[in-house]
Amino acid sequence: MFRGMRNISKRLSKKNISGNYKGEGLVQGGVIIFDATGKARFAYREETGSEIPIEDIIAVVKELRAESKSKST
Repeated sequence: MFRGMRNISKRLSKKNISGNYKGEGLVQGGVIIFDATGKARFAYREETGSEIPIEDIIAVVKELRAESKSKST
């Protein structure tokens, strides 16, 4: 756990992001992307110290957008 926090601190410093580190530092989040029917098509569970997979999220959103356009034409 401490290694993860150290990695986060280093990553934030490199990006020139600061904070006060107050609050519940162990609460984790995530991302769920649903299609137009409400079906979950992508899920990411946050892992301490890891970057969010932005490229994966963008790819899923583009895929769902393309599916939505093809169904509407």
